[in-house]
Amino acid sequence: MKPSPTKRQALLIKLRWTTVIYSVAAVVLSAVYFVLRQRFKDGFWGFDFYLTNKAFSIASLVLIAASMLLTGLRYFKKVTPATFALRKHLGLAGFFLGVAHGVASHVLMPEQFPWPGWVLENVWSSALAFVALLIFALMAVASSAKVKGWMGGERWRLFLRYGGYAALIMVAAHAGILKWESWIKYLKTFSSVLPSLSLPAVVFCVVVVGLRLAMSLGKRRRNLRKDEGGSYGRSSKMQR
Repeated sequence: MKPSPTKRQALLIKLRWTTVIYSVAAVVLSAVYFVLRQRFKDGFWGFDFYLTNKAFSIASLVLIAASMLLTGLRYFKKVTPATFALRKHLGLAGFFLGVAHGVASHVLMPEQFPWPGWVLENVWSSALAFVALLIFALMAVASSAKVKGWMGGERWRLFLRYGGYAALIMVAAHAGILKWESWIKYLKTFSSVLPSLSLPAVVFCVVVVGLRLAMSLGKRRRNLRKDEGGSYGRSSKMQR
């Protein structure tokens, strides 16, 4: 039995507010981490828009990865339907934070990220980020019921599935290209006490992709067992 329109609207409002809370928490916690790391690394307390923009980028990556994590957890029965319903909203929040990060970098902070100079100097990381944002934008458009009906359920699911994971890998690679030297320096010396927050964020993405691969493997094994069981049942009937 489907919930009434009033209940659906109430559920939607709850999901949106929950997403807002998680998004704000992701940005604030990331910003606090950057402030603490700056204190340990450079020896002073400070906070500016540059750190805020970095918090946007990490929060975007974490929220998008978390939305995909829910798919794998749902398959292994580790998440409730109510929590699983957050998947779409977390993904959209992560996308908009990613857009905010891009705008802040190249529009509001031209000194640090001059356009197009910075992009030309970081072609691969910039290209990966741009393509990923484009894919996420298409996924945001495809999240509507009208687009789902136009595409058809199967094609719609395949696009969101493979497009989403491909874009997530691209964003993780974007961060990796930019921060690889910082990661290696930290792993060799541990000089800054706290690593760049991009490192655990990308590790989280790797875990999410790994869970998706485990989910695909589990489905394949289950389908093989079904096929084998069906073949065995048909052969037994033929013998009788």
